[in-house]
Amino acid sequence: MTIQDRNVSTTGVDLAAVRGYDSPEQHLRDELWRVWLRVEYETRRRWELQALPPTQHEGALGAWRPREITGLFRQAHGEYTGAETRAADHGAREVHDAYLRHSALLETRVERTLSAGRSLPLIDLVRTFRIDARQRATLTLALAMEIDVGLSVALRYLTNDPQARHIDGRMLSMLVYDTVRARARLARDLSPRSPLVHYRLIEIDESTTRHDSALYRRIRPASRLVPYLESGERSLDPELEAVARLLELASPGMFPEAMIERVASTVGDAPVLLVVQGQRGIGKRTLIATGAARVDKQVLALDAAALAARPAGTIASLLQAVVREAKLLDAVPLIADLDDAIDAGGSSQEVPGFVSILCARWDGPIAVSLHGDRLPPLRFRPVIQVTVPLPGLEPRAGLWQRALPGLRPEHAMALSERFAVTGGVIEMAARAAQVTSASELPPVEDLDQAVRSQLYGRLQRLGKPLDTPHSFEDIVADDDTIEVLHEIVAAIRERRRVREEWGFRGPAGISVLFSGSPGVGKTMSATVLARALSLAIYEIDLSQVMSKWVGETEKNLSEVFDAAEPGHVVLLFNEADALFGKRTSEVSSANDRFANLEINYLLQRLERFNGLSILTTNLTKSIDHAFRRRFAYDVQFAFPTAELRQELWRRAFPRAARTRGLNHAVLAERYEMSGGYIKLACERAAFIAAGRSTDITMPILEETVDRMYRERGKLSAVGRLE
Repeated sequence: MTIQDRNVSTTGVDLAAVRGYDSPEQHLRDELWRVWLRVEYETRRRWELQALPPTQHEGALGAWRPREITGLFRQAHGEYTGAETRAADHGAREVHDAYLRHSALLETRVERTLSAGRSLPLIDLVRTFRIDARQRATLTLALAMEIDVGLSVALRYLTNDPQARHIDGRMLSMLVYDTVRARARLARDLSPRSPLVHYRLIEIDESTTRHDSALYRRIRPASRLVPYLESGERSLDPELEAVARLLELASPGMFPEAMIERVASTVGDAPVLLVVQGQRGIGKRTLIATGAARVDKQVLALDAAALAARPAGTIASLLQAVVREAKLLDAVPLIADLDDAIDAGGSSQEVPGFVSILCARWDGPIAVSLHGDRLPPLRFRPVIQVTVPLPGLEPRAGLWQRALPGLRPEHAMALSERFAVTGGVIEMAARAAQVTSASELPPVEDLDQAVRSQLYGRLQRLGKPLDTPHSFEDIVADDDTIEVLHEIVAAIRERRRVREEWGFRGPAGISVLFSGSPGVGKTMSATVLARALSLAIYEIDLSQVMSKWVGETEKNLSEVFDAAEPGHVVLLFNEADALFGKRTSEVSSANDRFANLEINYLLQRLERFNGLSILTTNLTKSIDHAFRRRFAYDVQFAFPTAELRQELWRRAFPRAARTRGLNHAVLAERYEMSGGYIKLACERAAFIAAGRSTDITMPILEETVDRMYRERGKLSAVGRLE
């Protein structure tokens, strides 16, 4: 017979009839009663030894005497055991025997509960964090002080300290580390290496200045433990809600089986860094959660940008809580969107310090998600890299039907063919369309518009949409130029057949260079191409793309291409020589080196871009030769001949314009102007005529053009105006 069995049997309890606990609350109640018995025994023993003062003053509450404290013990007896509150007092020996019997019965019930396959939160805590018996008693005492107000009064009386509101080393030396041998362990169990402190199960107040000894430092349990021990609910600590959340996996992600298995095998127990890369919304978190679910784990996603914004002095304590939650919830920490935290550092491209701290404190696998192309210097652990590609045609159709179960297969396939988007974009577009159409199954037209709204919003910061009012009939150019523009339209429309069916190798998209003098129609031709292809066109604002910070230009370019590609948006870089000039062969400074890096990065992105990109330049010779070779089409917009200028003058005046006596042939022969300047001259002449309340006449036009030449430094209206 074990000591535990003997202590239980002396009470006349039938061991065979002892049942396990029906709820965590029952177990916690018995643990509290064990603490009460331990405190009562220690108090009565000191009374018998006359080691406590007969009267203690509790400030404004008055004085406490043994009679009042005895009443407190009787009240606890009545609350926890149902005994009569008027029962006769017992001595220290009887209370100690009751403590041993209750402890033995409690442990027996715990064993019966676990044998029945049920769990108890406190025992799970003990096993998860490998807490020994005295550390468990320390944690239970700290929790009891927070839960039971009467117990806090009894402990203040026992320590003769009316100011005590939490346990401290003195109480532990009386009630837990109560032998000379055990007291030597007290400092160790309150050190940072102790699981109680390392995982922030308890918090030690380091602000005490009265005494240097650890005996007087206040100790509190983690606030999240009380609700957890009462109900066993495995929810995230509210303290972390601003920087972390548990990922909820409603349904497994639609990924290749080999990719899911690779993630599942990585998030087991090995101390590695799983780096998952892919576009925003492509399902990186879903992939990690799907792999973790295979090995019965959860995922604790940390907001990298929010962590990076926290004051440096609070990071260590916060990460201790993260480690505790990850261990308590059996979750894999995920540093989500680490790029955002690196970008928040401005010119610094170093990994934030919290990554190394987390790697040092968490001995299991850590996942990292990145939406950029570059892999930051993660030198803390072995790295296992997984790249999530854009879903194929059929998987995208499946994602559409998952987001909208009633969507017809042919409509799902049509949307899949039209938009090469990620699962996140599909999910957001489906919800947006449901709101705007007030229907669970929106029409395809609403879904089409909803996808465009999700995609184009990301381009607004770095570019602006252009109107597409013109068609091929509006272009005034030589036949070769117009023929090349028609060829570009055919190339975009037939590229899938040529690449996939006919087997031609090359970039999936088409990049085009438009070069020529200002005003010859480069931007207008770009909008004509977009209209012919039924695509939106965005002019990229180079002032927003280019940055003085190292790596920032590449980041902005990456954001532009990532946002444009899935929506088949035409990208227009006007005056691209400002960004895509010649690479410097003689690198004499850091500026030259980083400029070359920016150009090289752009060359790579142009080759991988799946849409139509158009670059225009007024300075053809300034474009790098290697750069020009990467363009499928290099369109030279020649300066208009006299014949073309005559057509431009004729088209520059709307039908409703009031004109009189204009000779377009004379204007075209006399003034060498590009289409842009011709249009500007007509508008300025119209303003003058309207101000004079007359028609637009040849003298007004000649006066306007002469002034434009002088404004641009010409002594006379002779020669080209460009």
